[in-house]
Amino acid sequence: MKKFIFALFILLTSLATAQSGKVAGLITDTDFDDDPVAFASVQLKGTTLGAQSDMDGKFSITAPAGSYTLIVTFVGMQTVEIPITITEGNTTNVKVPMSAEAATLTAVEIVVTKSRESEEALIQEKKNAVTIKQSIGAEELSKKGVSDAEGAVTKVSGVSKQAGVKNVFVRGLGDRYNSTSLNGLPLPSDDPEYKNISLDYFSSDLIESVDVNKVFQSELNGDNAGANINVDLKGLTGREELGVSFSTGANMQTLGSEFKGIAGEGYFGFSDAELPVNNLNVYSFDNQLAPSSENNLVNLGLSINGGKRIDIGENYLNIYGLLTFDNGYRFIDGNVKNTNSAGSVFLDQDFDKYEYETSQIGQFNLDYRFGKNNIELLTMYIHKNTQSFQEYEGIDNPEQDGDSVFVRRQQTNDNNLYVTQLLTHFQLNDQLELDLKGSFNALRGSEPDRRNFEYLFRDGFYSPNIDSGGNNQRFFSKIQENDWNANASLKYNLNKSEEDERPHYFTVGGDIRWTHHIFQATIFNHTFDTRIAVDINDTDAIYNQPSLIAGNFRLETGRGSAINPQAFNPFYYIGDKTIFAGQGNYVKAFSDKFLLTAGMRFEKFNMEVEYDTNIARSATDGISRIDENLFLPSLGLKYSLNEDNIFRLGASRTYVSPQFKEIAPFRNNIPGGLNTQGNPDLQLSDVTNLDLAYEFYPSRGELISITGFYKNIQNPIARTEIPSGGNTLTYLNVGDKATVLGAELELRKDIFTRELSEAGLEMSRETKVALGFNASYIYSNQELNDPLAQFTETTTQLQGAAPVLLNLDVNYNTFINKSNLNTAIVLNYFTERVFSVGTRGFENIKEIGVPTLDLVSSITMGENGKLSLKARNLLNPEYRLERDGIDGNVVLSNYKRGVDISLGYSYKF
Repeated sequence: MKKFIFALFILLTSLATAQSGKVAGLITDTDFDDDPVAFASVQLKGTTLGAQSDMDGKFSITAPAGSYTLIVTFVGMQTVEIPITITEGNTTNVKVPMSAEAATLTAVEIVVTKSRESEEALIQEKKNAVTIKQSIGAEELSKKGVSDAEGAVTKVSGVSKQAGVKNVFVRGLGDRYNSTSLNGLPLPSDDPEYKNISLDYFSSDLIESVDVNKVFQSELNGDNAGANINVDLKGLTGREELGVSFSTGANMQTLGSEFKGIAGEGYFGFSDAELPVNNLNVYSFDNQLAPSSENNLVNLGLSINGGKRIDIGENYLNIYGLLTFDNGYRFIDGNVKNTNSAGSVFLDQDFDKYEYETSQIGQFNLDYRFGKNNIELLTMYIHKNTQSFQEYEGIDNPEQDGDSVFVRRQQTNDNNLYVTQLLTHFQLNDQLELDLKGSFNALRGSEPDRRNFEYLFRDGFYSPNIDSGGNNQRFFSKIQENDWNANASLKYNLNKSEEDERPHYFTVGGDIRWTHHIFQATIFNHTFDTRIAVDINDTDAIYNQPSLIAGNFRLETGRGSAINPQAFNPFYYIGDKTIFAGQGNYVKAFSDKFLLTAGMRFEKFNMEVEYDTNIARSATDGISRIDENLFLPSLGLKYSLNEDNIFRLGASRTYVSPQFKEIAPFRNNIPGGLNTQGNPDLQLSDVTNLDLAYEFYPSRGELISITGFYKNIQNPIARTEIPSGGNTLTYLNVGDKATVLGAELELRKDIFTRELSEAGLEMSRETKVALGFNASYIYSNQELNDPLAQFTETTTQLQGAAPVLLNLDVNYNTFINKSNLNTAIVLNYFTERVFSVGTRGFENIKEIGVPTLDLVSSITMGENGKLSLKARNLLNPEYRLERDGIDGNVVLSNYKRGVDISLGYSYKF
């Protein structure tokens, strides 16, 4: 099947190449030293084929072979017409000089739609913005080999990823302090443990740009203190496009090794979330415990995208779609330890972990544009399935000499996200603009048949561990979340003079968000009264119907045995969150140098959780509820010393809310790990934010910026270990306040540029070396005075807040004949940081800083093809968690992720 798909792909590529050619060129301004003309309109006369020049003045159009007249237009410049001939399989190169018109144009209006994929376009947008903003576009993602939105934001100053934690940290502030949106509208989380959806859902195939809004403005949701991360999706930018891509690769630790997989899960990862058991006297689980086994597995990626513009009179409709498939295999081996408060090791186990991940994405959107107005309908489906097979072997607080344990865990997380958005913009008149947006998001997630079984080796044989039924467990859970959003914003331009282009306007608007969340879990415990010998390579021989009938073990749910009529009632919590918001923002440029923006946002926040769990019932203990009225002011100042030197100031008040799980008293028993449970007494945290920035733009596409920031968080929330039956993590307002203070440096600079000779190739070529660098220093201090947790220290750094973050990339771009070669080296580094806060005499667990190094290279092949090579994690550092003990540091966890190599080919028809 794979060979057939590849052969078909090559055939289509060959046919498309044979039937068409291309015209490509450079548009320059002869009145300004032949500077490039960006966003000029280029058209083949008498056809619907056209393009728009990019930030470098370059364009290309693919068309059937034949003779044409090329028409190039731009406001205020003379129209240029050039006769050309396009031949099959070849590119016709032209250089188009333009100059200003002799007389001022009147009654001419051209609407230009800019793409936010270009790195230079986003730097220009940052320069013109009224507030502090950072963005990374598709062009930069491609250069740096970034595969998804999570990788994108970690290239931004002050943003990092922590091992074992699903989402990113911004300025030392973790998931709870950030918010995520898609095209400016909120998204639900795919995991009850987290506030935000995992950013690796959004592959680079989907992304036009990712914005990291670290400074609050009144139009943003007030529930954030680190940043709002907004993903803008790609759409059709030209008149038509069709592209396909194929990639394959492998993790070097996975090749050559046996790969153990989870029984019951397929290649595409669509899981059955329904319970297979309805009678505790019948062992009817669908999946066996024995693993599947394969060798020499390689990763695969496929995508196809395309669109077309349909002219409707003077208006047009853009149609665009995208389909992708990706998967990947990874093998990790390492060691885990744990200590008592004195630092003595009681758990020491080696582990093997086999991870498989697969995703499928479908996107379709319609974008109707009429005049300066547009109506866009977007639908998207994302399916992501992750499978983890783990084996641990070693000691765990042995009761007798020679005791050891063998643990096998199998876990699948299957998530389906459905997104529908309606986005509109209306230019009502010269002064009024109206934006109306709405969305419905549906998340359907499951953890079907998580299997955790522990075997004790004693007296020369293995047996199921009889300490607790929870040591031998199958767990099923489901999440259903429906999320409705509506947004309206009216902008009124206060400028009365058409000649005055300085910003002077105000906006008013409102938001409504209603989220309905349902979580259900059913736990099956296998309880043994006596030790029974078992072959750990054939554990299905004991976990079966005959063994259950023989009384070797009892099958019970978290609610009890078969005699309990409520045994199959799942533990659950049901949450509802509503936010009604109104906002206003005033922007005025008092001169060419000084600009003010002042805003106010009001939010009516209500959150309620009803529950019936393994530790509490809202029918007797009361509903968990938070009800607040919040006034959130914001202020921004922009002062331009000149066109290239800008100072900015931002100040605001925001808040941080807990998640449904965090206020739902449900205890999630994690065999071999720490249990977690919610706290219905949690309250919101209030946050004061202050930012001061300096930006210098040396030349087009270059930037040097320095930003200082300060945050004061009242009643900060943190996940903390508390004394209870077993080690348990809960969520507390841990102290009166937390403080974050830091500075960020960002540099984007061309180091070397040299124009290459045309050498008879009839095309402009150059060699360029560019540098990208950003660094952050973060000081954080959190008070610890909640008596329940019994903290070891009275203050600590914030969890995940590395004092120093460094990101460096060096990009080399040149030509080999007509082929464009682009190579980038990307380095990331963070210093030691707190992984979890110590309690009851335990010191903090620390994550040791590591460097990562990636190499990304691509070369164009022919006019439409591109071959790419990516080598990630070349240094393959050891990831370690450590804790101070009586004899010094104890390494609690260590492993290496391995080097990832991939080779890809893409073709644009």
